[in-house]
Amino acid sequence: MRMRHKSPTLVSMWMLDVFCCALGCAVLLWTLESLRASLMTEEAAASQADSDSTRKQLLAVQADLEKTRAELNATIADLRGRTAALTADLDAKEKLLVTANADLANNQTALALATSDLTDAKKRIAAANSNLLTAKDDLARSATRTTDLETEMAKKQQSVTELSARVAALNRADADLRAVIRDREKDRETMTAKAKLAEDRLVNLDAKYQGLVKDTSDAATARAGMAKLQQQVDNANLSIIDLQGERRKLADKIDKLRIETESKFAGVALSGKRVVFVVDISGSMKLVNEKSPDPNKWPGVVDTIGRVMRSIPDMEKYQVIVFSKKAQYLFESAEWRDYKGEASVKEVTDTLIKTPVGGDTNMYDAFDLAFKLRDATLDTLYLFSDGLPTSGVGLTPQQDASFTDTQRTDALSRHVRNTLRTTWNRAVDGKRVKIHSIGFFYESPEVGAFLWALSRENDGSFVGMSKP
Repeated sequence: MRMRHKSPTLVSMWMLDVFCCALGCAVLLWTLESLRASLMTEEAAASQADSDSTRKQLLAVQADLEKTRAELNATIADLRGRTAALTADLDAKEKLLVTANADLANNQTALALATSDLTDAKKRIAAANSNLLTAKDDLARSATRTTDLETEMAKKQQSVTELSARVAALNRADADLRAVIRDREKDRETMTAKAKLAEDRLVNLDAKYQGLVKDTSDAATARAGMAKLQQQVDNANLSIIDLQGERRKLADKIDKLRIETESKFAGVALSGKRVVFVVDISGSMKLVNEKSPDPNKWPGVVDTIGRVMRSIPDMEKYQVIVFSKKAQYLFESAEWRDYKGEASVKEVTDTLIKTPVGGDTNMYDAFDLAFKLRDATLDTLYLFSDGLPTSGVGLTPQQDASFTDTQRTDALSRHVRNTLRTTWNRAVDGKRVKIHSIGFFYESPEVGAFLWALSRENDGSFVGMSKP
């Protein structure tokens, strides 16, 4: 039997299923892609809308910034104009203050303190550039302060007058003492002349006696004449002895008066066996006034120190302390130095003349260092200075930050004097260290009053050196 085969078909059912499935997947993928593209388009549109909104906001902010910048520039220009006007007004007031300062300087040197306060007022005016009314108030306060200072200065001028009267009295006493010495010298010359006459008379009597012995042959007459002459010789010898005794007494009185006279330096009683010299080397020690340098002032101060050293008759030991912003020993060692006359004077003056001068006036540290030698039998202290304390212990932090120069020096001066009285130089067995002051302030009443009071309160003397 012959077999017949069926012709194969091109597309079978399963192949149709596969094709349909594939077509469905393709449609599904296209649908998904279309949907995703739509979503992305919507998101892009939303982002564009947000971007446009943000751009509008930025433009609005930028417009506000430009407006604000314009307003600020206008404000700054206005402030600059007001500042320039205030500055011009302050410059005019500054010129007025300069003129006032010049007038005060021409009227009296002692108005330096008032000038300092006017300078403080000028600084306060310069600081008040934001408000003209504040500047006027500062000027009013300065005027009130000037009036107060003039009143205070009048009081201190009275103190200076009293000091001048005291110095004049001391000078008169010194002149009287010298007159007494001259009278004693004349008395001594008279006694010396009388003694010379008595000696000449004795020589003549002796010559007569020898002639009588030679010429007479009568022994009895010779003995009688010799006895008479011997009596005259004895009387003459007694007169000579009396005259010599009186001459020695006068010489002792003259020597005593000369020692008392030579032991004074311009009215300061020079005393002490163990002595400390405290020397101010602040910047003012090379100035004749607040602004004018004087190359001769410091050498003159050193020369005065040397003269004082030479004039102390009983000095055995000494020490030198120099001070400006801080205090220190001139020769570093804190031990007593032996006084060897002119050799010691030369060593001190040569070292001082080479010492740099400058800085503040810290008088507290100087006294604090000097009185460390009190337990080592310090008995006398000599202070050489030309100013009031300007730095050192004695102010609270608030005072240090807010005080004017005048208030600062007043507070520091009071603190130094109080510490001397209560701590450094309080009486021990009824005794205190004598403090003598030599001032180089050139007629400044404030400095003179301070140094005079300091010495008076510590059993010492004070003298103010005049301007060279």
